[in-house]
Amino acid sequence: MSGVSSSTGSGAGRHERMIGALVPPATRRVSPAVPLVDAMLPRLALPTDVGPGSVLLDQARLDASGRFSARNLLRVLSWLPGHRVDAAVAGEAVVFGGSETGRQQVGSRGELTVPAAARSLAGFDRGAPVVLVAVADRDLLIVHSHALLVRLLVEFYAAEHGDDR
Repeated sequence: MSGVSSSTGSGAGRHERMIGALVPPATRRVSPAVPLVDAMLPRLALPTDVGPGSVLLDQARLDASGRFSARNLLRVLSWLPGHRVDAAVAGEAVVFGGSETGRQQVGSRGELTVPAAARSLAGFDRGAPVVLVAVADRDLLIVHSHALLVRLLVEFYAAEHGDDR
């Protein structure tokens, strides 16, 4: 063993001493005078207070990797290739929002990718069409499954004209 003298050697019976240069001095932690406050990042969520005039719609189809092209809506949002975005799942939707520290970016051909975990949580089928909703004044692009829109329309038709049969 290094640093330990054997009992048969010339250093038998000597006590080991700590070498001061190898032992750091004891320090006392001083708590900051002002508590640290973490900056709250904006939470990506569905907009609940937008008017119909601020919403634009488009349609796309997810490829096998979850990519979709949304050039027209990205132009409205001023999201150029390389623009950083974050994504969050909100029920049956995936919400993309502009973020300087976003984990994803707009591709060179105007495409975004819905992460696999988000596709699974939102219930998006592979290769299925999706409905895209841009809310420019909130810097959001929301992706809904086509099935959700169909379900909402069927419910609307039944509610509006169900007694006309």
